Amino acid sequence: MHRRSFLLSAAAVGLASPAFAAKAPPAPDFSATAGDVPVTLEIQVASFKQQMKAMGYGGADVFYELKGPASPVRFKAGQAVSFLSKEPATIDPLQRIGLFHLTTVKSTRRLTTGKVNPLGYGTRNVKNAAAVEFTAVREGEVWRITPTAPLAAGEYGLALAPNLGNNSWGWGGRGGGAQPVCAFGVD
Repeated sequence: MHRRSFLLSAAAVGLASPAFAAKAPPAPDFSATAGDVPVTLEIQVASFKQQMKAMGYGGADVFYELKGPASPVRFKAGQAVSFLSKEPATIDPLQRIGLFHLTTVKSTRRLTTGKVNPLGYGTRNVKNAAAVEFTAVREGEVWRITPTAPLAAGEYGLALAPNLGNNSWGWGGRGGGAQPVCAFGVD
């Protein structure tokens, strides 16, 4: 086996092993409203994974993955949807909360957070094009999170991430481990 592909595969296995997995934070406390109707979101723990291409010679993808191709919680496209979070007033919700459009791959939903170039020549964090812009307004004891544009059809995830970084790095920032996620879909 080529030295670079060995290092790439060893790094992927090492990062995915339980010894390196971060302990999942508690489930996020989000609720949703569609118009004025309260909606309970699906809660899952996303797994942190890596997938090598061509035994490492083609690079690798790093992603968080949710079970199931679609959430049982559905909204209609164009529907006024907002989310409520009980995070403290002292936090910056644009740094702490992430809303992402997920990609359906076979029977799972994924958020790709990084890529390893072919033969392991460098890695890059994905400035996630899947991030959905939102506004956050404090209303009494809660933050009201509202997407800045109507949500397109597809699958979405909403999560708290201490290392999120401007709603663009993906859940858990540059780290690994499990990440609790509130999921929903738009038809």
